[in-house]
Amino acid sequence: MRFARVAVSLLAPLVVAGCASSGGSSGASGTSSSSAPSSVSSASSSAPSSSAPAGGCTAKGATKPAGAVTKPTLDVDGDGKPDTLWIAKQPEADGGVPFGITTAAGGTFGTTIRSASPVARSVMVADVTGKGELIALASDNRQVLLYGISSCSFVPELNAGGQQYAFDLGFTGYGTGVGCVDANGDGTTDLVGLKYQPESNGAGTISRTIITLDGPQARNGATDTVTVTRASEADEAQSVGCGDVTLAEDGVTTGP
Repeated sequence: MRFARVAVSLLAPLVVAGCASSGGSSGASGTSSSSAPSSVSSASSSAPSSSAPAGGCTAKGATKPAGAVTKPTLDVDGDGKPDTLWIAKQPEADGGVPFGITTAAGGTFGTTIRSASPVARSVMVADVTGKGELIALASDNRQVLLYGISSCSFVPELNAGGQQYAFDLGFTGYGTGVGCVDANGDGTTDLVGLKYQPESNGAGTISRTIITLDGPQARNGATDTVTVTRASEADEAQSVGCGDVTLAEDGVTTGP
């Protein structure tokens, strides 16, 4: 596994667009069902939304379900050892799907994905900046819920409307993917929402919207549009990843 440091490679030429709020309400700004994106900032917040504590997490706020799907992931508790990401193979009685992290130090923390989507749930962990700004992205194949990871817990990132921030994956038409790239050229990797727009000539464009993170708050920042120059760019803009970590390769899923 490649978890020493998140390199900015997956979507280096791309940016973001199209985000949605959870709970059945979706919008380009991730704040309401129909509002257009509002530019609040083109740079990542100086206050990270999440970070790894200085030492191993031993707290047990959750229990990993029997038979859970597991995979090594980033060091989320700062002890220098990779931790383990997991997701329940089967939903609970109310339909929720628990997921979480068990640290090398023995701690376990988690939360639950709740969705009406009939398809598999998938989760990945990423370091947005490569400097310890840790997030989790939880997908039901329609949208991707955004969590910060802080003090051995998952913190739902909220949009301006007070709902959990979510990226659209084409279900509502506001976006198609998620990536991490230095979108504003300031030398720091940004979390971005992506929207691929195919064109009749076989190419297309990708809109990229920077998502600024400030504690438990996520807001849409600047948006730009780039032209697709190779087929892999279109594929990347319709997937979920951050640097060289991808949901497909490095996440856990309830699916086959």
